[in-house]
Amino acid sequence: MTFRGNHVDELISASLSGDLTAAERAELDTHLARCETCRATLAAFTSERRILSGMPVADPPRDLPARVRAGIESGRFGNPWWRRPSGLFALGASLATVAAAVLAVMILSKFEFAPVGHASNSPAASGSVVPSPSAVETSPATEQPTPVPAFALGPGELGYLSLTGAPLEALRLSFINDATSASIDLGTSSGPPIAAALSPDGQWLAYITQKGETGANEVWALHLTDGKVIPLGCSEAASFTDRLAWSADGSYLAFTLITVNLGPSSDCPADDGDLGTADVWVYDAAHGERYRLTRSGNAYAASFTGGDPATLLVSFAAESPWSQAVPLGADPSGLDRIEGVFLPLVSPDGSRAIFWNGTMTSNGGSWHFSLGGMPQLSKDFRSAGPASPWVGTPLFNDLTPVGGEGFASGKFTWGRDSDLFAFWDGAWTGAPQSADGTYPDQRDLHVGRVSGDLLSAKSRLVLDLADGSWIVDVALAPDGTKAAVTIGLPSAGIGDPPSSRLLGVPLDGGPPVETGGVVTPPPWYGPVVYGW
Repeated sequence: MTFRGNHVDELISASLSGDLTAAERAELDTHLARCETCRATLAAFTSERRILSGMPVADPPRDLPARVRAGIESGRFGNPWWRRPSGLFALGASLATVAAAVLAVMILSKFEFAPVGHASNSPAASGSVVPSPSAVETSPATEQPTPVPAFALGPGELGYLSLTGAPLEALRLSFINDATSASIDLGTSSGPPIAAALSPDGQWLAYITQKGETGANEVWALHLTDGKVIPLGCSEAASFTDRLAWSADGSYLAFTLITVNLGPSSDCPADDGDLGTADVWVYDAAHGERYRLTRSGNAYAASFTGGDPATLLVSFAAESPWSQAVPLGADPSGLDRIEGVFLPLVSPDGSRAIFWNGTMTSNGGSWHFSLGGMPQLSKDFRSAGPASPWVGTPLFNDLTPVGGEGFASGKFTWGRDSDLFAFWDGAWTGAPQSADGTYPDQRDLHVGRVSGDLLSAKSRLVLDLADGSWIVDVALAPDGTKAAVTIGLPSAGIGDPPSSRLLGVPLDGGPPVETGGVVTPPPWYGPVVYGW
């Protein structure tokens, strides 16, 4: 295989005529997901192919051979491209040169082309949607209506990430609509997905995957309209870094990256921060731009509050943490602080927020609560009056942080009705507070309601987790009847792919239902998102 620097020109060329093997297709998809230059090259080829597809092919003039021969003999043509040492794909060749050459070749050769990136017997012929992450063509917005996603989730439909592969083989990631079985291929992945968030307009899926055994995570954005997968950065795997926050209109995604050094061969987007520092990044989906919002080294993306311009709650980890409401594009240094509030998650209707309160400590750059860490429920922002809505109520009504006990970390989410909520993965730092010594437990999942009881030992759902398993992620169904729970399973052996269970847990106490049935060994299913 011939490469141009770190670029795969021969694979790109072969993809135009559908001449790739399955292994080459996988290699190209993986490279394109990480290489902007090669995505641009294929996009140029694709654009030229579209232009040419509707053009009539004229016969060449009868005197063309004589004219060409005369031009060569006279020296008017100079040194032709096929005799130049650098060749057509010389390093630094412009896309204009490449596109012009392809245009000429296509006109003269009267080729018929298979779909870009797929041979006629490729998976694209099946019912699943399997687009190349690079096959993206753009047109002026004034000439095209709003695109319809090639892959979509209907209102309330469940979509989940799936990682499959045999031991010691490359793992492939896909996104599946559980209602229709439609799927979209996301290419290879070095580790399982651990978080996901669907944009409110249904056009984008943001997700986080583990990066092999490096102790780092990768953040991605999938454009459901065309299947393009965009790498957004790598981060040290640490507490509070798995929050993916979309603005209300789906235009912006906010996320947290803790700078990590994976060596010169890393394929992660560049990050100029100091090692171990946490900062907020934003992906502007409308313009395809990723930029760094903060440079404090202790900032975490929390959630958007709505409004115009889009306003993001940014939290700053410190012994006494605080948050700020940051209109995108503004300088956060001059904004008012919301003292004692960390990582607030605003409810879908904007009326309340769940947040952390307590004393924090840094451990190698990552932060956790060391004293009195407790999740809190804010007052109703619409009726708080002169009192601060951030004087919260503890989410647990039967836990007493004696001597500074509390949670070091944990996760929570809202239901669509802004009343239902869930809490899991709570790392309790003190002694058990139940007679049987089992509460609180980091493997517990709690579900409560703002309008009813908050959380307690009685709010635990029965999951019957096996030894060594853990709750990865939870999503609450829009109708409030169940929780979709991703449960990570311990590895069966060295080299075995990661495994999980995806359970639909009824909130009325009924038996859980396993997505995909019972498979041995199980693949990795989850996390889950629900269509808007």
